[in-house]
Amino acid sequence: MFALGRPRRILIPRGEGPSKRWGAAQPGQAPRPVRVAGLRRETADTLTLVLEPEDGVVPDFRAGQYFTHCFEIDGQVVRRAYSLCAPEGGGLACTIKLVPGGWVSSHVHEALQVGSRYRLLGPTGDFLLEEGSGPLRFLAGGSGITPVISLVETALARDPRRDIRLVYASRSEADIIFAERLRELAQAHPALRLVHVLSQPAAGWTGERGRLDGARIAALLGTDAAAMFYLCGPAGLMEAAESVLRQAGVPAARVRHERFLAAPRLAERPTEPQEILFKQSGRVVTQRPGESILEAGLREGLALPFSCMVGGCAHCKLQVLEGEVALSEPNCLSPEERAAGFTLACSACATGPLSVAA
Repeated sequence: MFALGRPRRILIPRGEGPSKRWGAAQPGQAPRPVRVAGLRRETADTLTLVLEPEDGVVPDFRAGQYFTHCFEIDGQVVRRAYSLCAPEGGGLACTIKLVPGGWVSSHVHEALQVGSRYRLLGPTGDFLLEEGSGPLRFLAGGSGITPVISLVETALARDPRRDIRLVYASRSEADIIFAERLRELAQAHPALRLVHVLSQPAAGWTGERGRLDGARIAALLGTDAAAMFYLCGPAGLMEAAESVLRQAGVPAARVRHERFLAAPRLAERPTEPQEILFKQSGRVVTQRPGESILEAGLREGLALPFSCMVGGCAHCKLQVLEGEVALSEPNCLSPEERAAGFTLACSACATGPLSVAA
C-alpha cells in the first residue's frame, strides 16, 4: 500500500550558489559517436582531447558550454561533464584535469589514446557571452580556465578591441593551463589585460603572487557595475569574488558562474526497500537498498532524463511532492531550487514512501 504522511525532505547542507551552469541538456538528444583525433598535454595533470564526430559533422556550440562524455569503463557506461576549451566555430576540444583517485579522469589520462572512440551528449550549459560590446571581466582558478578561454577567444574574435580583463589564479608557473596560448592571445590583443596570480611561485617570478582574497580580487578584476563578470574556479575563490562584487553594488544579473563539482559523497542509503510514486506516469517503483531514485526508475523502464550521473548537470532534476529524500553532496541545486522542493534523481534516494513530479 502506497501511503504518504506530512511532506518533509532531508537535505544535506552545501555552500550557496546557483546552478545556472548546469542547464538541462536539449531534449531528444542522442549520444554522438566521436573519435579521439589528438591528445595535447597542457600541464602535468591536464590533458586536452581533440575530438572528431564520426559522422564528420561538428555540432554547433556556444562558447562556455560543455559536453557530457559517456565512457565505457569496466563494463559500465559512466558519464562526466567537461567544458569545451575551443572558441565558437572551432573544433571539439575539452581539457580534463586528473583528479587524485578519480575513476573517470584516471581513465581519460591513462587509457584514452588517438583512435579511441566513445559518445558525447550535448552541448549544454548557459555560461554564455552576453550580446553587446561592454566590458568583460573574467576570474578563473586552476581548471576553471577551460570554459573561460573559450569565452575570451570568442569575444576577441567578434571584437578585437573589446575591453577584457582576465585574472587567472594558479599554483605555480608549471600549473598554468594554456600558458602559451594565453600569452599569444594577450600579445595579439592589446585590449586584453591578462593577470596571472601564483599561490606558490618559484624564485624569480615577478608577477602577482599569494592567494586571492576579496580586496585583491577587487583591485585586480575591478568592480565596474557596467561590466559582465564571469567566475569559474574553486569554491572559496568564487565566494570571495561574489561577496566583494555584491558589496561593490554589482547587480547579480551581471555576474555569471561556472561551478565544477566533484563526484558526490554518497548520502547514507536506506537499508529497506522504499516505494516511489512517479506522479506523471502513475507508476509506483520499489527502490532497492543502495539505489538512487534514478537507478530505481531506469531499472523499471521509466524514461527519465539524465546526463552526468554525478549531481553536476541538473538534467535529472525533479520535484518532491511528498515524502523524504537523502541527497548526496556536492550537487548543483541552488537554495531556491531546494526551497521549491527539487532534488536530483541521480544523487538522492527515498528514505520513506515518496511521491515525485515525474
